[in-house]
Amino acid sequence: MRRRTWATVAAAFGLGALAPGEARAVIGGNDLGINVHVPSNELLDATKTLGVGWIRVDGDWLAMNPASGRFDYAAVDRVVDQANARGLKVYLTLGYTPAWVPRAPRSRADTNPRNDEPATTAEWTAFVRAAVAHYRPKGVRHFGIWNEPNLDQFWENAAGSGPYIDKILVPGAAAVRATCADCFVVGPDLAHVGEYDVFLRPVVQRARGSIDILAHHIYSGWPETGTTVLDGDNFLNALEKRRFSFTRISLRELLDEERYTGEVWITETGYQAKQIGNAGDEGKQATYVRRVMEEQLRRPWWTHTFFYEILDCKPDQADCPIDGFGLLRANRTAPPARTFPADYRQKPAFTAIQQFIAANPGIVAGAPPDAGAPDGGRDASTPDGSATPDAASPPPPTPTPTSTAEPPVTPPGAPPGASGANGAEPTGPSADAGGCTVGAPGGPASALAVLATALAAAVARRVRRRARP
Repeated sequence: MRRRTWATVAAAFGLGALAPGEARAVIGGNDLGINVHVPSNELLDATKTLGVGWIRVDGDWLAMNPASGRFDYAAVDRVVDQANARGLKVYLTLGYTPAWVPRAPRSRADTNPRNDEPATTAEWTAFVRAAVAHYRPKGVRHFGIWNEPNLDQFWENAAGSGPYIDKILVPGAAAVRATCADCFVVGPDLAHVGEYDVFLRPVVQRARGSIDILAHHIYSGWPETGTTVLDGDNFLNALEKRRFSFTRISLRELLDEERYTGEVWITETGYQAKQIGNAGDEGKQATYVRRVMEEQLRRPWWTHTFFYEILDCKPDQADCPIDGFGLLRANRTAPPARTFPADYRQKPAFTAIQQFIAANPGIVAGAPPDAGAPDGGRDASTPDGSATPDAASPPPPTPTPTSTAEPPVTPPGAPPGASGANGAEPTGPSADAGGCTVGAPGGPASALAVLATALAAAVARRVRRRARP
């Protein structure tokens, strides 16, 4: 496909800065990332060209700890080292049970051992401590505790979220913190499907002190990509405002009910352009990513987004029901080794992200991670590290640059089942997903500044809550 000029792309997909007078949200800095799994070096070149600041990398327990007492970091070491060389920050998602680990009695005897609950926490926490100790010197400070544990293919969850909290999240977070005082625990990275709220609510109630940054996955569509009220929840319904009083509660509404005021990352989202090469379908993918970025900048509590994913799974994987989520399409299979950009087609969504970053540079200018806890996360003033429910939010938004642009109104291993229709929620595109980002800024220097910040936060929360029916 021939490259278009910026003006042509902007006209076609409504790209550009936020509308005049709109405010850019600020809390710990905004940033963008991409799910890359364990990518080849030229895909890291592509990510650098894309312009995002982060990559989400698969830190699979079963691959990195293949036998008791034996660790193999070679594959992920290459990715982290190459990411560092390109100025990309790494969010490393840890998870998936190795075959050698003893299972809990309730685990099923099936062909998918990686989703099994361990009999004890000992092997899991030993792995987490080893991985954190290995990667913190390489600059990795953000560690995810499992991926989509509310989906059965990733965690056998018939018993609800209790075993995940008790066996994985709480001990895993403690292992991260015992090994690295300035690292961040990110999670639980739930898929926004089914009774996600039944799984998430106990996590927020019982284990909020174990999470520094709450991560979530949303693949719901937008009206601009064809999602109607009859199709199910659109992205904003899933994010912050349920469609009807009888439909599933949104993420923000649940967090408000539980008085969680911490930072939120959307660590998987994207559009499956199933009609490969079709301008209309791939144009909807570009519209999808643009709408996500626009809405992120309007919300102070949602600071980071990781799109799914950098590369289509075909032609490398012949049988891949989630093909089409990638921002790139390989022109041929490998080997021989491919190079970027010669061996890849950049989809319109790739260009859409580049152009949005160019028009809104603050979206990838997140502040460096702070060793202190993000608002609503770890709090050294409480015995268990849990946050004070009414902790002050970060400062009010700062203005965005004005523009004349008017924005229009579910990998390697065994892949999950096919996703739903375009714009509907896939059942978690990746068995091996990973990705995320920065902590909140440090506290004000004076009591007056603290009071001003708290008052501004209280007003912002009240306005947000009154705006909802």
